[in-house]
Amino acid sequence: MRAQLLHLSGADRGRTVTYEARVVTIGASPSSQAVLEAPGVADRHAQIELVEDECRFHLRRLDGQVFVNGAEVEEVILQDGDRLEFGAGGPMARFRIYVPLGAVCKPVHRMLSDARDVGRVSGGAAATRTFTRDLLTQATTRLKITVPLMLVAGAFLGGWLGGWIGRAATLDLVTRKDFERLREQQQTNAVTQAQLEALRQDQQKQQQEIATLARANSGVLQIQKVWSRGVCLVHGIYRLRMPDQSWFSLDNTEPFECEYTGSGFLASAAGYVITNRHVVAPWTEAAGISALIEQGAKPEFLHLTATFPGHDPLDVPPASIRRRSDDRDVALVQVDPKSLEGVPVLPLQLTPVESEDQRAIVVGYPTGLGALLARASDALVDDLRQRSASMTDAIAALATAGQITPIITQGGISEQKEDMIVYDAATTHGGSGGPVFGGSGTVIAVNFAIQPGFTGANYGVPIRFAQELLPK
Repeated sequence: MRAQLLHLSGADRGRTVTYEARVVTIGASPSSQAVLEAPGVADRHAQIELVEDECRFHLRRLDGQVFVNGAEVEEVILQDGDRLEFGAGGPMARFRIYVPLGAVCKPVHRMLSDARDVGRVSGGAAATRTFTRDLLTQATTRLKITVPLMLVAGAFLGGWLGGWIGRAATLDLVTRKDFERLREQQQTNAVTQAQLEALRQDQQKQQQEIATLARANSGVLQIQKVWSRGVCLVHGIYRLRMPDQSWFSLDNTEPFECEYTGSGFLASAAGYVITNRHVVAPWTEAAGISALIEQGAKPEFLHLTATFPGHDPLDVPPASIRRRSDDRDVALVQVDPKSLEGVPVLPLQLTPVESEDQRAIVVGYPTGLGALLARASDALVDDLRQRSASMTDAIAALATAGQITPIITQGGISEQKEDMIVYDAATTHGGSGGPVFGGSGTVIAVNFAIQPGFTGANYGVPIRFAQELLPK
Protein backbone atom coordinates (compact mmCIF):
# COMPACT_ATOMS: atom_id res chain seq x y z
CA MET A 1 0.00 0.00 0.00
CA ARG A 2 1.11 3.53 -0.72
CA ALA A 3 -0.09 6.98 0.28
CA GLN A 4 -1.32 9.02 -2.65
CA LEU A 5 -2.29 12.70 -2.77
CA LEU A 6 -4.42 14.41 -5.40
CA HIS A 7 -3.40 18.06 -4.97
CA LEU A 8 -6.51 20.25 -5.17
CA SER A 9 -4.79 23.63 -4.78
CA GLY A 10 -1.37 25.17 -4.51
CA ALA A 11 1.58 24.92 -6.89
CA ASP A 12 0.91 21.21 -7.58
CA ARG A 13 -2.81 21.65 -8.23
CA GLY A 14 -4.15 18.86 -10.46
CA ARG A 15 -1.21 16.47 -9.87
CA THR A 16 -1.65 13.02 -8.35
CA VAL A 17 1.50 11.86 -6.55
CA THR A 18 2.14 8.37 -5.16
CA TYR A 19 4.68 8.25 -2.33
CA GLU A 20 6.89 5.17 -2.00
CA ALA A 21 8.09 5.82 1.56
CA ARG A 22 6.27 4.24 4.51
CA VAL A 23 6.53 7.58 6.33
CA VAL A 24 5.73 10.66 4.24
CA THR A 25 6.79 14.01 5.72
CA ILE A 26 4.85 17.00 4.39
CA GLY A 27 6.21 20.53 4.60
CA ALA A 28 8.06 23.43 3.03
CA SER A 29 11.51 21.89 3.61
CA PRO A 30 13.17 20.51 0.45
CA SER A 31 13.95 17.36 2.43
CA SER A 32 10.23 16.56 2.82
CA GLN A 33 8.77 13.74 0.74
CA ALA A 34 5.80 16.02 -0.12
CA VAL A 35 7.13 19.55 -0.59
CA LEU A 36 4.48 22.28 -0.27
CA GLU A 37 5.79 25.77 -0.96
CA ALA A 38 3.07 28.07 0.31
CA PRO A 39 2.62 30.73 3.01
CA GLY A 40 1.76 29.22 6.38
CA VAL A 41 3.26 25.80 5.62
CA ALA A 42 5.91 24.83 8.20
CA ASP A 43 9.14 23.09 7.25
CA ARG A 44 7.88 19.94 8.98
CA HIS A 45 4.16 20.51 8.79
CA ALA A 46 2.66 17.00 9.07
CA GLN A 47 3.41 13.32 8.59
CA ILE A 48 1.51 10.39 7.05
CA GLU A 49 2.66 6.96 8.26
CA LEU A 50 1.61 3.52 7.04
CA VAL A 51 1.10 1.22 10.04
CA GLU A 52 1.56 -2.07 8.24
CA ASP A 53 0.20 -4.36 10.97
CA GLU A 54 -3.08 -2.37 10.98
CA CYS A 55 -3.10 -1.82 7.22
CA ARG A 56 -3.92 1.84 7.94
CA PHE A 57 -2.45 5.29 7.40
CA HIS A 58 -2.00 7.63 10.39
CA LEU A 59 -1.83 11.40 9.88
CA ARG A 60 0.02 13.36 12.60
CA ARG A 61 0.36 17.11 13.02
CA LEU A 62 4.01 18.17 13.46
CA ASP A 63 4.71 21.92 13.41
CA GLY A 64 1.64 23.20 11.54
CA GLN A 65 -2.15 23.17 11.61
CA VAL A 66 -3.82 20.27 9.81
CA PHE A 67 -7.50 19.99 8.86
CA VAL A 68 -9.22 16.76 7.75
CA ASN A 69 -12.61 17.22 6.08
CA GLY A 70 -12.79 20.73 7.55
CA ALA A 71 -12.01 19.75 11.17
CA GLU A 72 -8.66 20.51 12.82
CA VAL A 73 -6.84 17.39 14.02
CA GLU A 74 -3.76 16.39 15.97
CA GLU A 75 -3.70 12.76 14.86
CA VAL A 76 -6.21 10.72 12.88
CA ILE A 77 -6.56 7.48 10.93
CA LEU A 78 -7.05 8.51 7.32
CA GLN A 79 -9.80 7.11 5.11
CA ASP A 80 -9.65 6.87 1.33
CA GLY A 81 -11.07 10.12 -0.04
CA ASP A 82 -10.39 12.35 3.01
CA ARG A 83 -9.79 16.02 2.17
CA LEU A 84 -6.65 17.45 3.77
CA GLU A 85 -5.79 21.11 4.34
CA PHE A 86 -2.33 22.16 5.51
CA GLY A 87 -2.79 25.37 7.49
CA ALA A 88 -5.89 27.55 7.58
CA GLY A 89 -6.54 28.50 3.98
CA GLY A 90 -3.43 26.57 2.92
CA PRO A 91 -2.84 23.96 0.21
CA MET A 92 -5.51 21.26 -0.05
CA ALA A 93 -5.23 17.64 -1.20
CA ARG A 94 -7.42 14.54 -1.48
CA PHE A 95 -5.92 11.48 0.24
CA ARG A 96 -5.99 8.19 -1.65
CA ILE A 97 -4.92 4.68 -0.76
CA TYR A 98 -2.96 3.19 -3.63
CA VAL A 99 -2.89 -0.62 -3.67
CA PRO A 100 -0.27 -1.95 -6.11
CA LEU A 101 -0.80 -5.20 -7.96
CA GLY A 102 0.18 -8.08 -5.69
CA ALA A 103 -0.03 -6.04 -2.49
CA VAL A 104 -0.34 -8.05 0.71
CA CYS A 105 -2.10 -5.36 2.70
CA LYS A 106 -5.47 -4.54 1.23
CA PRO A 107 -8.15 -2.53 3.09
CA VAL A 108 -11.45 -4.30 3.79
CA HIS A 109 -13.47 -1.62 1.99
CA ARG A 110 -11.35 -2.23 -1.11
CA MET A 111 -11.87 -6.00 -0.80
CA LEU A 112 -15.65 -5.46 -0.62
CA SER A 113 -15.57 -3.03 -3.54
CA ASP A 114 -13.56 -5.46 -5.67
CA ALA A 115 -15.88 -8.32 -4.75
CA ARG A 116 -18.93 -6.28 -5.77
CA ASP A 117 -17.30 -5.45 -9.13
CA VAL A 118 -16.65 -9.16 -9.75
CA GLY A 119 -20.19 -10.04 -8.66
CA ARG A 120 -21.79 -7.62 -11.10
CA VAL A 121 -20.13 -9.42 -13.98
CA SER A 122 -19.74 -13.02 -12.78
CA GLY A 123 -22.40 -13.47 -10.08
CA GLY A 124 -22.59 -13.78 -6.31
CA ALA A 125 -20.58 -17.01 -6.01
CA ALA A 126 -17.59 -15.45 -7.77
CA ALA A 127 -17.87 -12.36 -5.55
CA THR A 128 -17.74 -14.55 -2.44
CA ARG A 129 -14.67 -16.38 -3.71
CA THR A 130 -12.96 -13.07 -4.54
CA PHE A 131 -13.53 -11.68 -1.06
CA THR A 132 -12.45 -14.91 0.64
CA ARG A 133 -9.26 -15.10 -1.42
CA ASP A 134 -8.39 -11.46 -0.63
CA LEU A 135 -9.07 -12.02 3.05
CA LEU A 136 -6.78 -15.05 3.21
CA THR A 137 -3.93 -13.71 1.06
CA GLN A 138 -3.94 -9.90 1.41
CA ALA A 139 -5.10 -9.15 4.96
CA THR A 140 -3.24 -8.92 8.25
CA THR A 141 -3.69 -11.66 10.87
CA ARG A 142 -5.98 -9.38 12.85
CA LEU A 143 -8.26 -8.82 9.89
CA LYS A 144 -8.33 -12.51 9.04
CA ILE A 145 -9.83 -13.16 12.47
CA THR A 146 -12.19 -10.19 12.94
CA VAL A 147 -13.72 -9.75 9.49
CA PRO A 148 -15.34 -13.22 9.27
CA LEU A 149 -16.91 -12.59 12.68
CA MET A 150 -18.36 -9.29 11.46
CA LEU A 151 -19.75 -10.93 8.34
CA VAL A 152 -21.36 -13.77 10.27
CA ALA A 153 -22.92 -11.33 12.73
CA GLY A 154 -24.35 -9.27 9.86
CA ALA A 155 -25.57 -12.15 7.72
CA PHE A 156 -29.20 -12.07 8.86
CA LEU A 157 -29.72 -8.33 8.46
CA GLY A 158 -27.56 -8.33 5.36
CA GLY A 159 -29.75 -10.90 3.61
CA TRP A 160 -32.85 -8.85 4.38
CA LEU A 161 -31.33 -5.56 3.19
CA GLY A 162 -29.79 -7.17 0.13
CA GLY A 163 -33.07 -7.32 -1.77
CA TRP A 164 -33.63 -3.59 -1.45
CA ILE A 165 -30.10 -2.34 -1.87
CA GLY A 166 -29.45 -4.76 -4.69
CA ARG A 167 -32.52 -3.53 -6.54
CA ALA A 168 -31.47 0.07 -5.92
CA ALA A 169 -28.46 -0.62 -8.14
CA THR A 170 -30.60 -2.04 -10.95
CA LEU A 171 -29.94 0.99 -13.14
CA ASP A 172 -26.33 -0.15 -13.36
CA LEU A 173 -27.11 -3.86 -13.57
CA VAL A 174 -29.59 -3.71 -16.41
CA THR A 175 -26.84 -2.83 -18.85
CA ARG A 176 -25.94 -6.56 -18.87
CA LYS A 177 -27.14 -8.43 -21.92
CA ASP A 178 -27.51 -11.65 -19.99
CA PHE A 179 -30.90 -11.28 -18.31
CA GLU A 180 -30.53 -14.53 -16.42
CA ARG A 181 -27.39 -13.20 -14.81
CA LEU A 182 -29.26 -10.00 -13.97
CA ARG A 183 -31.93 -11.97 -12.14
CA GLU A 184 -29.25 -13.82 -10.19
CA GLN A 185 -27.51 -10.58 -9.27
CA GLN A 186 -30.71 -8.98 -8.06
CA GLN A 187 -31.33 -11.95 -5.78
CA THR A 188 -27.81 -12.38 -4.42
CA ASN A 189 -26.37 -8.86 -4.18
CA ALA A 190 -26.61 -8.83 -0.37
CA VAL A 191 -25.16 -6.16 1.91
CA THR A 192 -23.54 -7.11 5.22
CA GLN A 193 -23.98 -5.41 8.57
CA ALA A 194 -20.34 -4.32 8.33
CA GLN A 195 -21.07 -2.50 5.07
CA LEU A 196 -24.16 -0.86 6.57
CA GLU A 197 -22.12 0.35 9.54
CA ALA A 198 -19.42 1.66 7.19
CA LEU A 199 -22.13 3.56 5.29
CA ARG A 200 -23.34 5.08 8.55
CA GLN A 201 -19.82 6.17 9.45
CA ASP A 202 -19.26 7.70 6.02
CA GLN A 203 -22.47 9.69 6.32
CA GLN A 204 -21.55 10.92 9.80
CA LYS A 205 -18.20 12.12 8.48
CA GLN A 206 -19.88 13.90 5.55
CA GLN A 207 -22.43 15.54 7.87
CA GLN A 208 -19.67 16.75 10.20
CA GLU A 209 -17.80 18.23 7.26
CA ILE A 210 -20.87 20.03 5.97
CA ALA A 211 -21.70 21.29 9.48
CA THR A 212 -18.19 22.75 9.76
CA LEU A 213 -18.56 24.47 6.40
CA ALA A 214 -22.04 25.74 7.26
CA ARG A 215 -20.75 27.49 10.36
CA ALA A 216 -18.26 29.42 8.25
CA ASN A 217 -20.26 29.94 5.07
CA SER A 218 -23.80 31.32 4.92
CA GLY A 219 -24.33 29.86 1.42
CA VAL A 220 -23.63 26.33 2.63
CA LEU A 221 -25.92 26.91 5.63
CA GLN A 222 -28.71 27.97 3.24
CA ILE A 223 -28.24 24.77 1.22
CA GLN A 224 -28.30 22.65 4.37
CA LYS A 225 -31.29 24.30 6.05
CA VAL A 226 -33.45 25.43 3.10
CA TRP A 227 -32.58 24.23 -0.39
CA SER A 228 -32.07 20.58 0.61
CA ARG A 229 -35.83 20.40 1.29
CA GLY A 230 -36.38 20.90 -2.45
CA VAL A 231 -34.44 17.75 -3.39
CA CYS A 232 -36.53 14.61 -3.90
CA LEU A 233 -36.01 10.85 -3.97
CA VAL A 234 -37.23 9.38 -7.26
CA HIS A 235 -38.45 5.75 -7.15
CA GLY A 236 -39.47 3.82 -10.23
CA ILE A 237 -40.60 0.31 -11.23
CA TYR A 238 -41.18 -0.66 -14.84
CA ARG A 239 -41.88 -3.69 -17.03
CA LEU A 240 -41.57 -4.40 -20.74
CA ARG A 241 -44.74 -4.93 -22.82
CA MET A 242 -44.03 -7.22 -25.78
CA PRO A 243 -45.65 -6.76 -29.24
CA ASP A 244 -48.20 -9.49 -28.41
CA GLN A 245 -49.20 -7.43 -25.32
CA SER A 246 -47.68 -9.95 -22.90
CA TRP A 247 -45.12 -8.91 -20.28
CA PHE A 248 -41.50 -9.82 -20.99
CA SER A 249 -40.41 -12.69 -18.73
CA LEU A 250 -37.16 -14.54 -18.22
CA ASP A 251 -38.77 -17.88 -17.44
CA ASN A 252 -42.33 -17.50 -18.81
CA THR A 253 -43.67 -17.10 -15.26
CA GLU A 254 -43.11 -13.83 -13.38
CA PRO A 255 -42.86 -10.64 -15.47
CA PHE A 256 -39.39 -9.12 -15.48
CA GLU A 257 -39.30 -5.86 -13.45
CA CYS A 258 -36.66 -3.19 -12.98
CA GLU A 259 -36.76 -1.18 -9.76
CA TYR A 260 -34.43 1.71 -9.00
CA THR A 261 -34.01 5.06 -7.26
CA GLY A 262 -32.60 8.41 -8.31
CA SER A 263 -32.73 12.08 -7.33
CA GLY A 264 -34.37 15.26 -8.58
CA PHE A 265 -35.12 18.83 -7.47
CA LEU A 266 -37.94 21.36 -7.72
CA ALA A 267 -37.25 24.05 -10.33
CA SER A 268 -40.67 25.73 -10.66
CA ALA A 269 -43.63 26.58 -8.45
CA ALA A 270 -45.76 24.87 -11.11
CA GLY A 271 -44.38 21.52 -9.90
CA TYR A 272 -41.65 20.96 -12.49
CA VAL A 273 -38.85 18.72 -11.24
CA ILE A 274 -35.44 18.52 -12.94
CA THR A 275 -33.62 15.18 -13.00
CA ASN A 276 -31.65 12.99 -15.43
CA ARG A 277 -33.02 11.44 -18.58
CA HIS A 278 -31.74 8.06 -17.39
CA VAL A 279 -33.73 8.45 -14.15
CA VAL A 280 -37.10 8.85 -15.90
CA ALA A 281 -36.22 6.72 -18.93
CA PRO A 282 -33.73 4.20 -17.48
CA TRP A 283 -34.08 1.81 -20.40
CA THR A 284 -32.15 4.29 -22.57
CA GLU A 285 -28.96 3.36 -20.68
CA ALA A 286 -29.55 -0.41 -20.64
CA ALA A 287 -28.08 -2.17 -23.67
CA GLY A 288 -29.97 -5.44 -23.22
CA ILE A 289 -33.32 -3.75 -22.70
CA SER A 290 -32.69 -1.34 -25.58
CA ALA A 291 -32.30 -4.35 -27.85
CA LEU A 292 -35.74 -5.61 -26.81
CA ILE A 293 -37.23 -2.16 -27.38
CA GLU A 294 -35.78 -2.13 -30.88
CA GLN A 295 -37.65 -5.41 -31.47
CA GLY A 296 -40.97 -3.82 -30.48
CA ALA A 297 -41.07 -4.05 -26.66
CA LYS A 298 -42.47 -0.99 -24.88
CA PRO A 299 -41.45 0.02 -21.34
CA GLU A 300 -44.33 0.81 -18.98
CA PHE A 301 -44.08 2.28 -15.51
CA LEU A 302 -45.90 0.44 -12.75
CA HIS A 303 -44.76 2.99 -10.23
CA LEU A 304 -43.03 6.39 -10.45
CA THR A 305 -42.90 8.75 -7.48
CA ALA A 306 -40.99 11.74 -6.13
CA THR A 307 -40.62 12.10 -2.35
CA PHE A 308 -39.53 15.43 -0.84
CA PRO A 309 -38.39 15.76 2.80
CA GLY A 310 -41.42 16.15 5.06
CA HIS A 311 -43.88 14.96 2.40
CA ASP A 312 -45.48 11.71 1.32
CA PRO A 313 -44.48 10.20 -2.04
CA LEU A 314 -46.05 12.10 -4.95
CA ASP A 315 -47.14 10.34 -8.13
CA VAL A 316 -45.23 11.36 -11.24
CA PRO A 317 -47.41 10.99 -14.36
CA PRO A 318 -45.24 9.35 -17.04
CA ALA A 319 -47.00 11.57 -19.59
CA SER A 320 -45.38 14.61 -17.95
CA ILE A 321 -41.84 13.48 -18.81
CA ARG A 322 -39.97 15.92 -21.06
CA ARG A 323 -36.61 15.01 -22.60
CA ARG A 324 -34.20 16.88 -24.81
CA SER A 325 -33.82 15.89 -28.45
CA ASP A 326 -30.02 15.73 -28.09
CA ASP A 327 -27.93 13.48 -25.83
CA ARG A 328 -27.77 15.79 -22.79
CA ASP A 329 -28.68 13.66 -19.78
CA VAL A 330 -31.38 15.90 -18.29
CA ALA A 331 -35.16 15.64 -18.15
CA LEU A 332 -38.21 17.29 -16.64
CA VAL A 333 -41.29 15.85 -14.91
CA GLN A 334 -44.24 17.50 -13.21
CA VAL A 335 -45.93 16.70 -9.91
CA ASP A 336 -49.07 18.22 -8.40
CA PRO A 337 -48.06 21.72 -7.23
CA LYS A 338 -50.88 21.70 -4.66
CA SER A 339 -48.98 18.99 -2.76
CA LEU A 340 -45.76 20.99 -2.49
CA GLU A 341 -46.48 23.25 0.47
CA GLY A 342 -43.20 24.20 2.10
CA VAL A 343 -41.03 22.78 -0.69
CA PRO A 344 -38.62 25.48 -1.93
CA VAL A 345 -37.95 26.17 -5.60
CA LEU A 346 -34.18 25.93 -6.03
CA PRO A 347 -32.28 28.93 -7.45
CA LEU A 348 -30.70 28.19 -10.84
CA GLN A 349 -27.50 29.88 -11.98
CA LEU A 350 -27.79 30.37 -15.71
CA THR A 351 -24.55 32.32 -16.20
CA PRO A 352 -21.12 30.63 -16.47
CA VAL A 353 -19.43 29.68 -13.19
CA GLU A 354 -16.82 32.24 -12.17
CA SER A 355 -13.24 30.98 -12.38
CA GLU A 356 -12.59 31.74 -8.70
CA ASP A 357 -15.72 29.82 -7.62
CA GLN A 358 -14.30 26.29 -7.53
CA ARG A 359 -16.62 24.68 -4.95
CA ALA A 360 -19.11 21.93 -5.85
CA ILE A 361 -21.79 20.88 -3.35
CA VAL A 362 -23.87 17.86 -4.38
CA VAL A 363 -27.26 17.11 -2.81
CA GLY A 364 -29.11 13.86 -3.46
CA TYR A 365 -29.82 10.28 -2.45
CA PRO A 366 -26.71 8.22 -3.32
CA THR A 367 -27.24 4.46 -2.70
CA GLY A 368 -30.98 5.21 -2.49
CA LEU A 369 -32.86 3.29 0.17
CA GLY A 370 -29.67 1.86 1.68
CA ALA A 371 -28.47 5.29 2.85
CA LEU A 372 -31.92 6.17 4.22
CA LEU A 373 -32.07 2.95 6.22
CA ALA A 374 -28.57 3.57 7.56
CA ARG A 375 -29.85 6.85 9.07
CA ALA A 376 -33.30 5.61 10.12
CA SER A 377 -34.21 4.71 13.69
CA ASP A 378 -33.59 1.12 14.78
CA ALA A 379 -37.27 0.75 15.68
CA LEU A 380 -38.44 1.70 12.19
CA VAL A 381 -35.90 -0.56 10.48
CA ASP A 382 -36.88 -3.47 12.72
CA ASP A 383 -40.58 -2.91 11.96
CA LEU A 384 -39.92 -2.89 8.21
CA ARG A 385 -37.90 -6.08 8.49
CA GLN A 386 -40.55 -7.92 10.52
CA ARG A 387 -43.27 -7.21 7.99
CA SER A 388 -41.02 -7.85 4.97
CA ALA A 389 -41.89 -4.44 3.56
CA SER A 390 -41.36 -3.76 -0.12
CA MET A 391 -39.24 -0.82 -1.24
CA THR A 392 -42.43 1.13 -1.96
CA ASP A 393 -43.75 0.46 1.56
CA ALA A 394 -40.37 1.30 3.11
CA ILE A 395 -40.16 4.68 1.35
CA ALA A 396 -43.72 5.51 2.43
CA ALA A 397 -42.92 4.57 6.04
CA LEU A 398 -39.73 6.62 6.04
CA ALA A 399 -41.64 9.59 4.61
CA THR A 400 -44.35 9.32 7.29
CA ALA A 401 -41.65 9.22 9.98
CA GLY A 402 -39.95 12.30 8.53
CA GLN A 403 -36.79 10.31 7.84
CA ILE A 404 -36.29 11.09 4.15
CA THR A 405 -33.54 13.69 3.85
CA PRO A 406 -30.84 13.99 1.19
CA ILE A 407 -27.10 13.62 1.69
CA ILE A 408 -24.89 16.67 1.13
CA THR A 409 -21.26 16.30 0.04
CA GLN A 410 -18.76 18.90 -1.08
CA GLY A 411 -15.59 19.05 -3.10
CA GLY A 412 -13.84 21.08 -5.75
CA ILE A 413 -14.43 21.68 -9.46
CA SER A 414 -11.52 20.34 -11.49
CA GLU A 415 -12.72 21.10 -15.01
CA GLN A 416 -15.41 23.09 -16.78
CA LYS A 417 -16.51 22.48 -20.34
CA GLU A 418 -19.32 23.90 -22.42
CA ASP A 419 -21.40 20.76 -21.86
CA MET A 420 -19.93 19.29 -18.66
CA ILE A 421 -18.62 20.18 -15.20
CA VAL A 422 -16.19 17.79 -13.45
CA TYR A 423 -15.85 17.73 -9.64
CA ASP A 424 -14.72 15.43 -6.85
CA ALA A 425 -17.66 15.79 -4.45
CA ALA A 426 -18.52 12.23 -3.42
CA THR A 427 -21.59 10.58 -4.94
CA THR A 428 -22.68 7.25 -6.40
CA HIS A 429 -25.65 5.41 -7.94
CA GLY A 430 -28.93 6.90 -6.71
CA GLY A 431 -27.47 10.40 -6.62
CA SER A 432 -28.15 10.83 -10.34
CA GLY A 433 -30.40 13.80 -11.03
CA GLY A 434 -29.50 15.74 -7.88
CA PRO A 435 -28.48 19.41 -7.94
CA VAL A 436 -24.85 20.54 -7.89
CA PHE A 437 -24.49 23.91 -6.13
CA GLY A 438 -21.60 26.28 -6.69
CA GLY A 439 -19.95 28.32 -3.98
CA SER A 440 -22.45 31.13 -4.55
CA GLY A 441 -25.30 28.91 -3.33
CA THR A 442 -27.06 28.48 -6.69
CA VAL A 443 -27.51 25.33 -8.78
CA ILE A 444 -24.83 25.15 -11.46
CA ALA A 445 -25.34 21.58 -12.77
CA VAL A 446 -27.35 18.35 -12.65
CA ASN A 447 -25.34 15.41 -11.30
CA PHE A 448 -25.39 12.66 -13.94
CA ALA A 449 -22.41 10.29 -13.89
CA ILE A 450 -19.58 8.85 -11.86
CA GLN A 451 -16.33 7.32 -13.02
CA PRO A 452 -16.32 3.78 -11.56
CA GLY A 453 -13.30 3.01 -9.40
CA PHE A 454 -12.17 6.65 -9.22
CA THR A 455 -14.16 8.88 -6.86
CA GLY A 456 -12.17 11.96 -7.90
CA ALA A 457 -14.14 12.43 -11.13
CA ASN A 458 -17.90 12.89 -11.09
CA TYR A 459 -19.86 14.76 -13.74
CA GLY A 460 -22.68 17.26 -14.05
CA VAL A 461 -24.64 18.71 -16.97
CA PRO A 462 -24.62 22.55 -16.79
CA ILE A 463 -27.99 23.68 -15.48
CA ARG A 464 -28.84 25.79 -18.55
CA PHE A 465 -29.45 22.60 -20.57
CA ALA A 466 -32.18 21.59 -18.10
CA GLN A 467 -33.57 25.11 -17.82
CA GLU A 468 -34.28 25.07 -21.55
CA LEU A 469 -36.91 22.35 -20.90
CA LEU A 470 -38.94 24.54 -18.52
CA PRO A 471 -42.07 26.12 -20.02
CA LYS A 472 -41.52 29.75 -20.95
